[in-house]
Amino acid sequence: MRVRRRPSPGDARPVGCALVLLAFSVIFAATAVPALPGLGAVLYLVIGVAGITLCTAGLLTAAGRLVGGRPVLELDEEGVRLPAPWPWPRTRDRSVRWADLAAVVLWSSPVPRGRRGLADHLAFLPTQEGAGPAQPSAELLALGLQDLPGVATADWAIDVSGGWDPGVEEILAEARRHELHTADLR
Repeated sequence: MRVRRRPSPGDARPVGCALVLLAFSVIFAATAVPALPGLGAVLYLVIGVAGITLCTAGLLTAAGRLVGGRPVLELDEEGVRLPAPWPWPRTRDRSVRWADLAAVVLWSSPVPRGRRGLADHLAFLPTQEGAGPAQPSAELLALGLQDLPGVATADWAIDVSGGWDPGVEEILAEARRHELHTADLR
Protein backbone atom coordinates (compact mmCIF):
# COMPACT_ATOMS: atom_id res chain seq x y z
CA MET A 1 0.00 0.00 0.00
CA ARG A 2 1.39 3.37 -1.02
CA VAL A 3 0.06 6.33 0.92
CA ARG A 4 0.09 9.47 -1.16
CA ARG A 5 -0.86 12.99 -0.20
CA ARG A 6 -3.48 14.57 -2.42
CA PRO A 7 -2.58 18.14 -3.38
CA SER A 8 -4.60 20.88 -1.72
CA PRO A 9 -4.91 24.60 -2.54
CA GLY A 10 -2.53 25.46 0.32
CA ASP A 11 0.25 23.45 -1.33
CA ALA A 12 0.71 26.18 -3.94
CA ARG A 13 1.64 28.73 -1.27
CA PRO A 14 5.36 27.81 -1.09
CA VAL A 15 5.61 27.93 -4.89
CA GLY A 16 3.95 31.35 -4.97
CA CYS A 17 6.17 32.68 -2.19
CA ALA A 18 9.29 31.45 -3.98
CA LEU A 19 8.13 33.12 -7.21
CA VAL A 20 7.58 36.46 -5.44
CA LEU A 21 11.00 36.29 -3.75
CA LEU A 22 12.61 35.36 -7.08
CA ALA A 23 11.01 38.39 -8.76
CA PHE A 24 12.27 40.71 -6.01
CA SER A 25 15.76 39.20 -6.24
CA VAL A 26 15.83 39.85 -9.99
CA ILE A 27 14.73 43.45 -9.43
CA PHE A 28 17.33 43.83 -6.67
CA ALA A 29 20.13 42.61 -8.98
CA ALA A 30 18.87 44.60 -11.98
CA THR A 31 18.95 47.90 -10.07
CA ALA A 32 22.66 47.40 -9.44
CA VAL A 33 23.67 47.08 -13.10
CA PRO A 34 23.42 50.80 -14.10
CA ALA A 35 25.58 51.88 -11.14
CA LEU A 36 28.45 49.44 -11.75
CA PRO A 37 31.46 49.43 -10.97
CA GLY A 38 30.70 51.18 -7.67
CA LEU A 39 31.14 49.24 -4.42
CA GLY A 40 27.47 49.57 -3.46
CA ALA A 41 26.35 48.36 -6.89
CA VAL A 42 28.63 45.32 -6.69
CA LEU A 43 27.21 44.52 -3.26
CA TYR A 44 23.63 44.85 -4.56
CA LEU A 45 24.51 42.65 -7.54
CA VAL A 46 26.10 39.93 -5.39
CA ILE A 47 23.14 39.89 -2.98
CA GLY A 48 20.68 39.86 -5.90
CA VAL A 49 22.46 36.96 -7.64
CA ALA A 50 22.58 35.02 -4.35
CA GLY A 51 18.86 35.65 -3.89
CA ILE A 52 18.14 34.49 -7.45
CA THR A 53 20.12 31.30 -6.87
CA LEU A 54 18.50 30.50 -3.52
CA CYS A 55 14.97 31.37 -4.68
CA THR A 56 15.35 29.26 -7.82
CA ALA A 57 16.48 26.31 -5.71
CA GLY A 58 13.56 26.83 -3.34
CA LEU A 59 11.13 27.14 -6.23
CA LEU A 60 12.38 23.93 -7.84
CA THR A 61 12.19 22.06 -4.52
CA ALA A 62 8.67 23.29 -3.70
CA ALA A 63 7.37 22.61 -7.21
CA GLY A 64 9.11 19.21 -7.34
CA ARG A 65 7.51 18.08 -4.09
CA LEU A 66 4.15 19.29 -5.34
CA VAL A 67 4.21 17.44 -8.65
CA GLY A 68 6.73 14.70 -7.82
CA GLY A 69 4.14 12.20 -6.62
CA ARG A 70 6.46 10.47 -4.15
CA PRO A 71 4.46 8.61 -1.48
CA VAL A 72 4.69 9.74 2.13
CA LEU A 73 4.45 6.18 3.48
CA GLU A 74 4.71 2.68 2.02
CA LEU A 75 3.41 -0.51 3.62
CA ASP A 76 4.16 -3.83 1.93
CA GLU A 77 4.63 -7.47 2.89
CA GLU A 78 8.17 -6.79 4.16
CA GLY A 79 7.45 -3.80 6.38
CA VAL A 80 7.09 -0.04 6.59
CA ARG A 81 9.04 2.45 4.51
CA LEU A 82 9.25 6.20 5.07
CA PRO A 83 10.38 7.60 1.71
CA ALA A 84 12.86 10.46 1.68
CA PRO A 85 11.27 13.73 0.55
CA TRP A 86 12.00 14.94 -2.96
CA PRO A 87 14.76 15.84 -4.12
CA TRP A 88 16.61 13.37 -1.90
CA PRO A 89 17.35 10.01 -3.57
CA ARG A 90 15.31 6.92 -2.68
CA THR A 91 18.46 5.42 -1.14
CA ARG A 92 17.78 7.71 1.85
CA ASP A 93 14.43 6.00 2.52
CA ARG A 94 14.05 4.53 5.99
CA SER A 95 12.46 1.13 6.41
CA VAL A 96 11.63 -1.28 9.22
CA ARG A 97 10.43 -4.87 8.98
CA TRP A 98 7.07 -5.94 10.41
CA ALA A 99 8.91 -8.38 12.71
CA ASP A 100 10.73 -5.41 14.30
CA LEU A 101 7.50 -3.54 15.06
CA ALA A 102 5.31 -4.00 18.13
CA ALA A 103 2.53 -1.39 17.83
CA VAL A 104 1.11 1.51 15.85
CA VAL A 105 -0.14 4.64 17.66
CA LEU A 106 -2.25 7.46 16.26
CA TRP A 107 -2.53 10.59 18.42
CA SER A 108 -3.31 14.30 18.22
CA SER A 109 -1.40 17.26 19.58
CA PRO A 110 -2.08 21.01 19.52
CA VAL A 111 -0.86 22.80 16.41
CA PRO A 112 2.20 24.91 17.34
CA ARG A 113 2.55 28.68 17.13
CA GLY A 114 -0.84 29.64 18.53
CA ARG A 115 -3.00 28.19 15.77
CA ARG A 116 -6.26 26.55 16.70
CA GLY A 117 -6.83 22.89 16.06
CA LEU A 118 -5.05 19.62 16.43
CA ALA A 119 -2.46 17.87 14.29
CA ASP A 120 -2.55 14.09 13.95
CA HIS A 121 0.58 11.95 14.16
CA LEU A 122 1.22 8.29 13.40
CA ALA A 123 4.03 6.35 15.06
CA PHE A 124 5.25 2.82 14.46
CA LEU A 125 6.69 1.58 17.76
CA PRO A 126 9.57 -0.86 17.33
CA THR A 127 10.24 -3.86 19.55
CA GLN A 128 13.02 -3.64 22.10
CA GLU A 129 15.31 -5.59 19.75
CA GLY A 130 14.30 -3.59 16.66
CA ALA A 131 14.67 -0.18 18.34
CA GLY A 132 18.43 -0.25 18.65
CA PRO A 133 19.81 2.89 20.35
CA ALA A 134 16.52 4.81 19.91
CA GLN A 135 15.78 7.55 22.41
CA PRO A 136 12.32 7.63 24.04
CA SER A 137 10.01 10.40 22.87
CA ALA A 138 8.71 12.66 25.65
CA GLU A 139 5.51 13.29 23.69
CA LEU A 140 4.80 9.57 23.31
CA LEU A 141 5.70 8.87 26.93
CA ALA A 142 3.24 11.57 28.04
CA LEU A 143 0.44 9.70 26.25
CA GLY A 144 0.72 6.89 28.81
CA LEU A 145 1.39 3.97 26.50
CA GLN A 146 2.35 1.54 29.29
CA ASP A 147 -0.18 -1.07 28.12
CA LEU A 148 1.21 -1.09 24.57
CA PRO A 149 4.27 -3.12 23.67
CA GLY A 150 7.22 -1.47 21.98
CA VAL A 151 9.63 1.39 22.57
CA ALA A 152 7.97 4.84 22.67
CA THR A 153 10.31 6.47 20.17
CA ALA A 154 9.49 9.06 17.54
CA ASP A 155 12.06 7.62 15.10
CA TRP A 156 9.22 6.10 13.08
CA ALA A 157 6.66 8.87 13.54
CA ILE A 158 5.08 10.86 10.74
CA ASP A 159 2.65 13.79 10.64
CA VAL A 160 -0.73 12.82 9.24
CA SER A 161 -2.27 14.96 6.53
CA GLY A 162 -5.97 15.17 5.83
CA GLY A 163 -5.21 14.51 2.16
CA TRP A 164 -3.75 11.04 2.63
CA ASP A 165 -4.99 8.43 0.18
CA PRO A 166 -5.59 5.78 1.52
CA GLY A 167 -6.48 7.18 4.93
CA VAL A 168 -5.36 6.41 8.46
CA GLU A 169 -8.07 3.77 9.02
CA GLU A 170 -6.69 1.68 6.15
CA ILE A 171 -3.17 2.01 7.56
CA LEU A 172 -4.32 0.82 10.99
CA ALA A 173 -6.19 -2.07 9.32
CA GLU A 174 -2.98 -3.06 7.50
CA ALA A 175 -1.09 -2.98 10.82
CA ARG A 176 -3.74 -5.21 12.42
CA ARG A 177 -3.44 -7.59 9.46
CA HIS A 178 0.23 -7.97 10.40
CA GLU A 179 -0.86 -8.65 14.01
CA LEU A 180 0.43 -5.40 15.51
CA HIS A 181 -1.24 -3.71 18.46
CA THR A 182 -2.92 -0.45 17.48
CA ALA A 183 -4.08 2.54 19.50
CA ASP A 184 -6.13 5.48 18.27
CA LEU A 185 -5.68 8.22 20.89
CA ARG A 186 -7.17 11.14 18.95
